[in-house]
Formats: sequence, structure tokens, C-alpha cells
Amino acid sequence: MKLDHVALSVHDVEAAIEHFSTLGFTLRRRGKHYANGMPTAFITNPATGVDLELIQVAGQPAPGFMHLAFVVDDLQATCAALLAQGYRYETEPFYNEAAHTHMAFLRHPAGFIAQINQPSA
Repeated sequence: MKLDHVALSVHDVEAAIEHFSTLGFTLRRRGKHYANGMPTAFITNPATGVDLELIQVAGQPAPGFMHLAFVVDDLQATCAALLAQGYRYETEPFYNEAAHTHMAFLRHPAGFIAQINQPSA
């Protein structure tokens, strides 16, 4: 698995973009979150190669860590291996049209969430 990005919840995507720009991050793209319809933004730090997904939330504590996202060649096999290690589905595999990616969210028994992505060919 290759680390793809780290997701953070924020109260205001625009304010977060401005804040992270002071730390060297630049905007890659904006969108709407597939599940809650709230604004999202992907930002990157060209010097480090680190990508962040900023997800605006309402009624939740923020800012905060949401999940680590990984890119894999075989979503089904990776999910099966993680399930065998004690993970459980947070969200079963689905196709995210906006990202052109098959994805699933799995929760580790300790509570951490991994987003597993298999981009369309």
C-alpha cells in the first residue's frame, strides 16, 4: 500500500486552505464530500509531497484527524486481508464517481480508519 493522503475535519474549508497555505500547501482541487455533501479541498505541499484532504463538518469537533488513505492495486484483496486482521467495514466498497476511484473505509479495533482506494484504469 502507498500512502495517498491524510484527511482532516475542519469547520471552514476556506479558512483551512488559507491557514495551510502559510505552511507551504497549495490547492489541488475542490469538491463536495461524497457522504455529507459538505465542501472539501485537496491541498498539497510540493516540498514534502504530503497531501491533505480538508473535509468541512458541522456539529462535530474540528479540526481533527479523520483517516489515512492508501492506494492499492486490488481493493477486494486488500480489504479481505485487513478484515482477516481484525478490521471491520466502516463503509463497504463502492465507486466514487467524482474521484473515479473504487474505495472502502475500514476501522481498526483501536479505532483508526483506513481509506483504501483503487483508481479506475
